[in-house]
Amino acid sequence: MHLADRVATDREDALPPDSCTLAHDGCVVCADAGIPVRVVSVDHDDALCEDAAGIRAEIAVELVSPVRVGEVLLTHGGVAIGRVIQ
Repeated sequence: MHLADRVATDREDALPPDSCTLAHDGCVVCADAGIPVRVVSVDHDDALCEDAAGIRAEIAVELVSPVRVGEVLLTHGGVAIGRVIQ
């Protein structure tokens, strides 16, 4: 199964059209994909994270804490739901 909108890359120009990023409009009855993000900084139960397109957002990390700068998290709806093990 190929899911074109689920990608992880460190180059914005490598993103296929219609890729899910933090700028995505969000989930319509949970049809959205989990978005991988890298932790930039941590402040208690929130972390500033950046997606593959370079878009940054505050993400709630209570479900996966503790988190460290540099870790890659899987997010959905502004909440970290898992850790990407590399």
